Amino acid sequence: MPVPAETEYESLRAEINQNSQTVAGVFTASVAVSVSLVGYGLSRESAGVLLAPFGVVVPALFFIASQLESTTRIAAYLSVFLEEGEGWESRWRRLREKRMLPRQRVYAPSIAGMYLLIALLCLALAWLYWRAGVVSFLAVALLLLVPVVAGVVSLTESFSMRMVREYVEAWERLREDERKEGA
Repeated sequence: MPVPAETEYESLRAEINQNSQTVAGVFTASVAVSVSLVGYGLSRESAGVLLAPFGVVVPALFFIASQLESTTRIAAYLSVFLEEGEGWESRWRRLREKRMLPRQRVYAPSIAGMYLLIALLCLALAWLYWRAGVVSFLAVALLLLVPVVAGVVSLTESFSMRMVREYVEAWERLREDERKEGA
């Protein structure tokens, strides 16, 4: 039994809102934990504790990226199937594509930038208390920065216009396939 379009629309909009709240909560909590760990690491003069925020930052980056991609996927679905190009999601996408916004959106890049700043700060502070030598520090720094950079890329890509277009095109292909199968 098909779900009424209005019910589906409301449900998907609610999921987008929930994703937004989840992103805000994870971001706030992860920054708070990271700052607390930095403060504790400084008070203990411990390089290991100063590097501990990487254990928070990396999972948070990838989790937020997944939430933003879910939002992108839902918005594209709404645009294609429920709005048929004439609703809010469709018009918002076209505004972004035509670069008609009064200012550039910085939501995902600002979150990614904050995590990158935390990571670099942790490395710089850890260096102050590092006792094992330059080569070992550089090896650890590289091992820690690679997943951070991958997470930053994933996060910024998850909310990009390219990702939006890919989802819109995929949903449009599915709609066409369904129409052909139903005819």
